[in-house]
Amino acid sequence: MRGNCVLKSGLLFVTLSLAIAKHKQSSFFKGCYPRGTLSQAVDMLYVKTAWLKATIPEDHIKNIRLLKKKSKKLFMKNCRFQEQLLSFFMEDVFGQLQLQVCKEIHFVEEFHSLRQKLSRCISCTSSAREMKSITRIKRTFYGIGNRGIYKAIAELDILFSWIKQFLESIK
Repeated sequence: MRGNCVLKSGLLFVTLSLAIAKHKQSSFFKGCYPRGTLSQAVDMLYVKTAWLKATIPEDHIKNIRLLKKKSKKLFMKNCRFQEQLLSFFMEDVFGQLQLQVCKEIHFVEEFHSLRQKLSRCISCTSSAREMKSITRIKRTFYGIGNRGIYKAIAELDILFSWIKQFLESIK
C-alpha cells in the first residue's frame, strides 16, 4: 500500500511538471472557451474539493486567511494577479500536497485544465514580478508549515467562487 502511494506521488510529480511545461506552451494558442464550459469546470472542481478536503486533516487555524477581501479585488481586476494566484495553488499548494496525499492526481489535473482554459480567455502581458499580495499569501502559507496546505485546500471554495464571479463579469 505504501509503495502504491509512492508510485502515485511520483505520477503526480510528473503530472505537475508536465502541466507546468504545457501551461508555458499554451500561451501561443489563444482561443477562449464558452463561459458555460468554464463555469461547469469550476462547478465540478468545487464538488471535488469536498472530497479532497475529506482526505486531509481539517484546517483548525481560524484566525489566519490566505485569501482576503483585498485579494479578491485584485483577482477580479488584475490578470497578472489571477495567473500568479492560480500558479501559487498549482505549484506551491499542490506541489506540497503530493507529498502528503496519494489520491489527488485527478483533482490537480482538472485544476490545471481549468487554469489553462482561463489563461486562453484572458489576454495579459506576462510579468516576472511578484505582487505584494502574492508574496504575503506565500509568506503566510509557508509560515504555518504543513498546516498551510490544509489552509489553502480549505480556502479553495473561496477561490472557485472568485473564478465564478469573474466569469460572470466577462462580457
